[in-house]
Amino acid sequence: MKHKKLLSIMMLLLIWLPQLVFSQEKNLLSRLKAAEWFEVSVKIQENVAKVASGDPDLKRYDLKYKLKNQHPDGSRTYDLIVERTRIKCFYPGSIMGYDSYYPAYLQSNNETSVKPAFELKIGKSGEIVSVKAGNKFTRPMMSPVQVQKAVNGIILSAVKPIDAELIKQISELIIRNTPHNTEFFWQLTAASFPIQKNTLIKGKINNMNDSVRERLILYATGKGEVVFEKDGTFNMPMLLDEGCDVNLLYQIEPKSLNVSFFIEPGDTLVMNADGQDLEKSIRFSGNSARMAELAMELNKVKSKFTTPELEDDVKEFSASSFMSQQVKDKALFDQVMSKYKGQISKNGWDYYYFQFVYRQADAKTDFLLKTKYRSSPQAKEVFEDFPKDFFKSIDTLPIQMNEYRTNEWYTTFIHDFGLYLGDKVGRVSGGQYGFLSSYAMSLTYLKHFPLYFSLSEAFEQELEESNWKKAQLLKPYYEDFIRNCGDTSLTNHLKLKWKRINAWAPGKESPLKSIKLADGSVLDLSKFKGKTLSLTFNFHYPEEVKHLLERIKKQDPSKVQFVIVQLEEENYPKSRIDTAFRKFPNVTYVKISFNDQELEEKLMMSHFDIKTFLFDRDFKVVEDNIDEQQGGMSEKNFEEAVKKALTPKQMDKEQKAALIKTIGWSAGSILFTFLFIFFINKGRIAGIRKKEALKRQIKELELKAIRSQMNPHFLFNSMNSIQSLINGKQYLQANIYLEKFSLLMRRVLNNSEASFVTLSDELEAIKLYCELEQLRFDFKFEINISPDVNTQLTEIPGMIIQPLVENSVLHGLAQKGAEGELVISINYQQPYLKIIVTDNGSGLKEKASTHHQSFGLKLVRERLNLLNTGGIAGDLELSSNLGTNQSGVTAILTIPID
Repeated sequence: MKHKKLLSIMMLLLIWLPQLVFSQEKNLLSRLKAAEWFEVSVKIQENVAKVASGDPDLKRYDLKYKLKNQHPDGSRTYDLIVERTRIKCFYPGSIMGYDSYYPAYLQSNNETSVKPAFELKIGKSGEIVSVKAGNKFTRPMMSPVQVQKAVNGIILSAVKPIDAELIKQISELIIRNTPHNTEFFWQLTAASFPIQKNTLIKGKINNMNDSVRERLILYATGKGEVVFEKDGTFNMPMLLDEGCDVNLLYQIEPKSLNVSFFIEPGDTLVMNADGQDLEKSIRFSGNSARMAELAMELNKVKSKFTTPELEDDVKEFSASSFMSQQVKDKALFDQVMSKYKGQISKNGWDYYYFQFVYRQADAKTDFLLKTKYRSSPQAKEVFEDFPKDFFKSIDTLPIQMNEYRTNEWYTTFIHDFGLYLGDKVGRVSGGQYGFLSSYAMSLTYLKHFPLYFSLSEAFEQELEESNWKKAQLLKPYYEDFIRNCGDTSLTNHLKLKWKRINAWAPGKESPLKSIKLADGSVLDLSKFKGKTLSLTFNFHYPEEVKHLLERIKKQDPSKVQFVIVQLEEENYPKSRIDTAFRKFPNVTYVKISFNDQELEEKLMMSHFDIKTFLFDRDFKVVEDNIDEQQGGMSEKNFEEAVKKALTPKQMDKEQKAALIKTIGWSAGSILFTFLFIFFINKGRIAGIRKKEALKRQIKELELKAIRSQMNPHFLFNSMNSIQSLINGKQYLQANIYLEKFSLLMRRVLNNSEASFVTLSDELEAIKLYCELEQLRFDFKFEINISPDVNTQLTEIPGMIIQPLVENSVLHGLAQKGAEGELVISINYQQPYLKIIVTDNGSGLKEKASTHHQSFGLKLVRERLNLLNTGGIAGDLELSSNLGTNQSGVTAILTIPID
């Protein structure tokens, strides 16, 4: 039994040991967990024999590995994507290259380019089992790595793309943790897990006081700025995948120190200096020290350069003299570089060499732009009489496969070169300028990064100067660019600008809700809703918007509101026109400070821009970016926009279709919801209705019972009155009484079946009753009705007032004769009708009333109780008038009215 257990354990070890060995190697592939990934940058240097001459062929791939599956047998499968491919081939007199970030430009091609992808399977012991291509990809086309083609007849169509065998060789190096061999070199550049930095800048600045700290800046392009501690020490580790420059800026009078140090992955640069005399005391150590020393020496020799920088309005100039100065400066530069030959890396040497030649070429484009392409003031024609080879360094400058795209000296040259080419081509094309001209020129003359950089600049420039409507004409070009370009540093910025201008599409809610003013307060633009709003931003001198005065005078102040936002700058003259604007009742004039970057980006504005945005009364965009520097054209555009804003909105066919569709869906949803609620509550509602009907029936029966008591009671009293007249031999009065009594009885009998009667019918009955009683007791009466009481629409229980009047007549006025007075007042106090019956009789002198009086009032109170619902209660209140030095009684009847 023991032997069997031991054998089982040994078998398990034999099965899992290779996997354990693989996992314990701690290479990048073995440490990946599900869905984790890492990226490596791989350089392949071919034709090694050419290394000594400095002209090897180079290939570079950015590869992304991601764990796809872990299999039960211990093997693993990885997805591998080639994120970027760069190839350079060197030939006598030319350099050919390819970069998948910047392919040959494809126009109107709806097919999205597919990155090469592979499936990599690694066995349980760490061996590569298979490498399969996941998709088909074309052979990359090579092209000259110059601004203009100067290939000396060499034609290279395409090169072999990355294949499964190459992927296998690279992956084997990663599995063995071998960062490089004779031909391959790879390094980790990014991962889904924390990775170690590969480059370090550190050091100490002695005597670091506040004055030195304010004037000293040390930063790596694209990687951030060094933070100096209180004692002057600093430490900045970085993760680099290619060389970059480290910039040292120190503002001192009368000159400033501005040095760029080239640093590569794996470098360490240690910098020590004294803040009291930084330039003379600075010392370097580390494996990049010699490169930094070269940068410092080149910075010193710059002060000896004699090539002049021309003024914008230069009057005297000479292309021959300018070029001869450049030749002298080149000799000084070469003298310094020769001292460091063989002491710094080839990449470092190329960096400083191309930095210099690019700046010299850019100085030439600056000369041409400022002299309007004349060799001297005496030159009769442009581009004539220039020294031999003056344009050669501009037109054939190699771009080096975009290795320096983050450097300002490189992108500045490309920008100025684009202006130079545009003007050069414009001489032939009739001087046409703008996006389409720049677009055609770039596609014709540029390749690789310069092409895509110049196109992104052209797009951004056009978007800043366009409104939404004009920008839509760029959409096909914009989509082509995004589809072709793999450089996110160019596409992300452009996508953001495209998104910003589309936020100003007509009919959309304003993307700008408020404006932060120079005094710290905030102007809420939504408060101008209800009127057409004209919003003008002036980033120019204040007086530049004086033409708006005439525009404001033409508009109706009750319909159009103007808001003028002036940029407040130190170098701007003080405004003298703001007072004139503030005189208008429909103008708001405010100032903003220069540091509101969010506002500038949202409006896409820069210095000396003046733009107007128009909104309708609902604060929706009507027109954006009306350029106020277009003169009469801007006035025409503004007038058309105001007319559009003031015109009642009409839906177009698409809007109508969308509305019908919305209404249809909404109606369907509402109907479904209604039916659902209806069927769910049908039973409950039916039950409630039954209960309410039963309650109502009971109340009506109770009311009828009370009325059946009141009518006999009233008849009994009336017959007594007639009997007393006959007994008193007042036959005429008895006849009149009987006539009026019959009219009263008819009214009472007509209303006997109704629970409620109109107030006008009830008052007619009361009037008849009082006239009947006048025949016996000779009193006066009047009925006062408040103007806000509609007697025809107001309904009350029938015969509810009569008992109060009867009590006043029989128990208060019977003994007063002609001195008796009865006043009935009616008014409305929501939600009640108040009926006040006042007499000047003998008043309430006893606690107890007669049975007759108590019975009538009891019936009134019972009827009021039956009317009490929903917390609204009626009331009957009796009070004596003795407290007011008058005789009589006041009865206040309060009836709830719906």
